[in-house]
Order: sequence, then C-alpha cells, then structure tokens
Amino acid sequence: MSTVLDEPSLNLGKSEPSPRDAGPLTLDQIKLAIGDSIQLQFQSDVEPSRCFVTLIGYLEGQSVIVTTPILNGSMMLVREGQDFVVRLFSGKSAYAFTTSAKRVTNTPYPHLHLAYPKAVRGMVVRGSSRGRTHIICHATAEGGRGVACVARDISVGGALIAVSEKIGAVGTLLTLKLRVKVGAAEHVLALTCKIRSVNASRPADNEKPTVLHGLSFEDVTSQDTLVISALLYQNLISAQEAEG
Repeated sequence: MSTVLDEPSLNLGKSEPSPRDAGPLTLDQIKLAIGDSIQLQFQSDVEPSRCFVTLIGYLEGQSVIVTTPILNGSMMLVREGQDFVVRLFSGKSAYAFTTSAKRVTNTPYPHLHLAYPKAVRGMVVRGSSRGRTHIICHATAEGGRGVACVARDISVGGALIAVSEKIGAVGTLLTLKLRVKVGAAEHVLALTCKIRSVNASRPADNEKPTVLHGLSFEDVTSQDTLVISALLYQNLISAQEAEG
C-alpha cells in the first residue's frame, strides 16, 4: 500500500477556465447531511480505485463514520490504517480530503471510522463545464416510448444527445439512462431531464441525419453528480495524455 497520500484533486474535468476555489475549510463548515453519498478513493494498487459509501455521522476531532464499501454485491476488505482520498458534493461545491481507516467493525453492522480531517479543500463546480463523450444511452419521454440515443457531451448540469428522431418538444420531461465506467467501476445512471433545445444536425456524407436535444438535469443526486464529475475528470486526463 502506498505510504504517501495523493494530494486530493478537485479539478473535476473542465475544458473552460478553472472555477473559483473555495479554499481550505473544516468538515463542520460543509454542513453534511446524514445519508449523503461520498466517494472513497483507495490509495493502493490492489483494490478498485473508487467506490461510494454512505455517511452515517461524524464527531469533530474524532472520526467520520461511513458504511463499509460494497463492490458487485460483496463487502470490500478494508484494513485499519488504510489510506483514502474522500470526495463529496454538497450544494454547488465539491470537496476532498485525505484520511485513513481508524476502525473497521461489523458490529452492530458493517461500518468504518475514518480519521477526522484537519482540513478540507473545496471548489465551486460550474454546471456548464462540459466534456465531449460518445455514450450509448436510452431516453424515454414522459408519456412516450423509449428510444436509443448517443450522449455527445455531458456536464453536471445537462447533456446533448443525438437521436434518430425528435422525441419531444422544448419543456418535455424525460428519463435518460446511461452506463458509465469510471476507473474499474461501472455506474448506471437514471437521470430526470428536461428538453431545453431541439435542432437538426448537419451529418457528414457517411452519417445519417440526427436530431440534437439539449437537456438539463433535474433533481440530480449528489452521488450522480460525483459520478459525472469523475467521468469528466477521467476524460480530461485521457485527452491530455493523448495530446502529450
């Protein structure tokens, strides 16, 4: 296991100028809610790099209590002293801090005590920060039938999907289902969306005509926001490596 913690990165994937850094904070200033989803990034080459857990509670200066992570239906092995980077989303900001497992217990239910962080880094996330993608997905308009589509770009606030036909007028609600892979983990998202724009695309010679639908996400959960943010960051790093 790595003995040096990575600096918790809050660059969540932006092709635009960096958002305003909220600076170092205490965990109490964030005002977390019991039941919030948070992301654990293992600082090890053995375990899958990232997983989601649920916040059970925390006591200032003592510990942060979360559920034991589960992968593919099985509880993951966590060792006391194991290091993590924790990332979470609250309001319009993303936060990160380094920690380690103080206590691993199954009584009265499986949970972890993580070391209480000395400082938390925060950053305001811009909903308009978009990343180009090519994700096969499925859209079902309110009161309509489902159709296959492709998400051409995505952000924490919305997406642009290409469909073979118009699936609804501006203002129509729909459900967008897509499967994304972040690191070694796959996540299935079912997002409630509203159509904000509908435009015919100009296809290339070897392409079929498509209709572009600009979507805004409605009532996105904190876990979905974290998944999308991690996807944007992953795609940005891949693009930078390809250019380099």
